[in-house]
Amino acid sequence: TSEIDQMIIANEKSIPTDHISAIRHYLEHDELSSAFEYLILEIMERGIMQPPGDMVRLQELAFFFGLNDENECMIDGDFWPKFQKFASKV
Repeated sequence: TSEIDQMIIANEKSIPTDHISAIRHYLEHDELSSAFEYLILEIMERGIMQPPGDMVRLQELAFFFGLNDENECMIDGDFWPKFQKFASKV
């Protein structure tokens, strides 16, 4: 969770407050996969990543949470293709 917390803090000025609240809500309820998925979707939507992320580490986390399987994605079933496209641009 500390990695997710660090990413939230680094990017929270670029993400709407209500979306940050929803991400934190997932964290508070130990829904780490959903918090990570939502946060990365917000970052991708805005084309931001502060500080510029280590894509290898983000990919490791996405795999760890099973987000390469659309059935495991709770927020967006197309998370993985979107993430791969984003990762290729960074």
